[in-house]
Amino acid sequence: MKKNLFPRLAALALALTLALTGCASAPVSGSASVPVSSAPSAGASAPASEAGGLTLTDQAGRTVELAAPAKTVVSGYYISTYAVLALGKADAIVGLEKKADTRSLYQMAAPELIEKPGVGTMKELDTEAVAALEPDLVILPAALVDYADTLDGLGIPSLVVAPESHEALVEMIGLLGRALGAEDAAAALTGYYDEQLARMAALTEGADKPTVYMASNSSYMSCAPAGMYQNYLIETAGGVNAAASLEGDYWTEVSYEDILAMAPDVIVVPSGAEYTAADLLADAQLAGVPAVESGKVYQMPAGLEEWDSPIPSGILGCLWLTSVLHPEEYPFEQFTADAANFYQTFYGFAVDESLITK
Repeated sequence: MKKNLFPRLAALALALTLALTGCASAPVSGSASVPVSSAPSAGASAPASEAGGLTLTDQAGRTVELAAPAKTVVSGYYISTYAVLALGKADAIVGLEKKADTRSLYQMAAPELIEKPGVGTMKELDTEAVAALEPDLVILPAALVDYADTLDGLGIPSLVVAPESHEALVEMIGLLGRALGAEDAAAALTGYYDEQLARMAALTEGADKPTVYMASNSSYMSCAPAGMYQNYLIETAGGVNAAASLEGDYWTEVSYEDILAMAPDVIVVPSGAEYTAADLLADAQLAGVPAVESGKVYQMPAGLEEWDSPIPSGILGCLWLTSVLHPEEYPFEQFTADAANFYQTFYGFAVDESLITK
């Protein structure tokens, strides 16, 4: 049963007082992270209590008790908000991350979310605003894990999620499915992933594997090394990452000489790039790169979502790249139809197919 707002605000005032005296957890600056690999499997043990509640293990390894599946939620992270939508629980969202009006998906799938209160960013959470919404559950990204203790003190359960890989994304969807009473929807979504992954493996079996250079959003002079999600995307699509030998798990700067030595067959410009494929093709210093010579520089669709990241629709990034690398086995027209079907099935809207480009 929900607590009244006034006791929660009183608890919040106490929590803030304790924070000032050094007795409470301080908000993180955005640098905190919780490696999924070091935490128990989220929701691995989720027995119902005698009172019919839920016991969940989140992706920070925290044990979370819910009296019942959450009917109202605050999501402080766009990826978890996307997941709540994909699970058919848009009506449960009472607050979400700030700048929701910049997310094309919300405008297409659930425009009413744009009017909901914005309660935080990847660097901070407005706990007073959260308390005023009286949610049954708050979903936090790993960067905001320190706020979980404050929310506990307010009597507000929270789940920490960290979908940094495909496997962690699947884990998060299962966790949210249990927390929201949407297990069937979660199983349908992750089942779709399994089907498409098997399909791509069959389509590309025995085919040549082009070398792919995945450029970053800020510059085509930085790329994705093997430690990034984009490496998974390339390999799943039947390609070889041109930068697989580079160390690190973040965009890595390279020189023109490096790109020439990598000799990629295909260059991919991500959805959120601050430049265009035409800019890259016009760079005379890249003239000797095979992908440039053959014109095989492709930009991911910019008007939908960033499919080169571990979001619920990230599987479309794998399918998109499969159609680019293996057009004979998987024509782009088929991918377009598949993408439209995905949005209709899991987000409930008919996508404008003119937005699906390459």
